[in-house]
Amino acid sequence: MQIMRVFFATLLLGIGCCSLTGCAAAIGADKVSLAVCKKLASGEQQDLIVVFDDVAILAQASQLNRTKGIMFDDADTLRFKAKNYAAIKEAAISVLPSGQVEVLKNYDALPLMFLRFHSTAALKALLANPSVVKAYEDRQENLMPRNSRP
Repeated sequence: MQIMRVFFATLLLGIGCCSLTGCAAAIGADKVSLAVCKKLASGEQQDLIVVFDDVAILAQASQLNRTKGIMFDDADTLRFKAKNYAAIKEAAISVLPSGQVEVLKNYDALPLMFLRFHSTAALKALLANPSVVKAYEDRQENLMPRNSRP
């Protein structure tokens, strides 16, 4: 009898969470948290840091530096990175539903943007783009400590 109660309680809990986990799965649970999905589904806009895939850009920049015989990025390499980051970001943002996303901050020299999402559809559309690695809330635990030292 106890086993049946546990089974039904688990079943009801699973059914109750199904719509939200289905939402996260549809959006991409590996790219965004369930909490963000819940908030957007309830109509609450979300401000998220979006990380873009920069593996190819870094490889090309590294090759440029090797060709020049330098170890660190010079002005030309930084311009190359910024130009390519801008292209990836523009391609990803341009296909989003109009009026559903605001650019709060664009980090020119990094593969990051700070965006405000007004709908789940906009977030789904962005995360469906293969150049998007992750989207997360701008929270204290995501920041580097001010006095961190190696």
